[in-house]
Amino acid sequence: MDKISLIIPCFNERSGIEGTLDEINFYLGKAIHEIIVVDDGSFDGTHEILKSRKDIKLLRNPYNKGYGYSIKKGILAATGEIIVVTDADTTYPIESVLLMVRKLEEGYDLIIGKRSNLKSFDPSIKKLSRYLLKKIAEFVAGEKIQDVNSGLRVFKRDVVLRYLPNTSSGFSFSLSTTLIFILEGLSVHYFPIEYRQRIGKSKVKYLRDILRSAQILVETITLYNPIKIFMLTSGLISVLGFVVLLIPVFSNLLNSSLGIMGFMILQGIALFTLSLGLIGFLLKKRILNDN
Repeated sequence: MDKISLIIPCFNERSGIEGTLDEINFYLGKAIHEIIVVDDGSFDGTHEILKSRKDIKLLRNPYNKGYGYSIKKGILAATGEIIVVTDADTTYPIESVLLMVRKLEEGYDLIIGKRSNLKSFDPSIKKLSRYLLKKIAEFVAGEKIQDVNSGLRVFKRDVVLRYLPNTSSGFSFSLSTTLIFILEGLSVHYFPIEYRQRIGKSKVKYLRDILRSAQILVETITLYNPIKIFMLTSGLISVLGFVVLLIPVFSNLLNSSLGIMGFMILQGIALFTLSLGLIGFLLKKRILNDN
């Protein structure tokens, strides 16, 4: 039977980490091979608590290097064939882990804990940003994504190692792995779970993390499916061209000659942008064939 390595990235989780570890031991016991906790430069006493635990393999970053960086560090240090990732704040139901692991036996490559009650925990700005990111990700992936960035996930170590250098080192690690697995044609299963109220203060900074998520989304799309992002950009520029063309009809802001000129320029830019996407798509195909 494949060994299971459970990885917990941890930053200033003094109030929740022991409860999480005790819950893991209670529900999973000897079913898992190792628990790897990566302390991401905690300074609230978390590290002192972790040092006293004999049931974990403890890794430490000298300072806060990021959620994704810590997970990647844990994956590289893991000795199990199956990787389980969860958070240190007791939000995810540990009792679902073994059921999720069994899904790998059905041929899936990535099992994501789908948070069915997530909306009850999110403020309005996060609901809106999550919705927009989800819709863009679904457009690029070409399929419905039930939970883009859940922190509870299961995958084979040898599979994720292929893509590890291209995953985010920040909070967008989950988003980037979800997209990469789908864009690479791997099988993803969404396992329904009940999300719980976190213990301790959230580390999420909404504006910063929204911008970073958008950045990672664009980077991942450009790397794995470039034509989609260029098609979207080209389409928006083309629509803007039609708007400029129609302005003289409905207002006096432009005369008809300037409107037609603006339309032609923007359509040319749209065509050029689409051409860049096609070149990127062909380059990707060439690289894949060479490999």
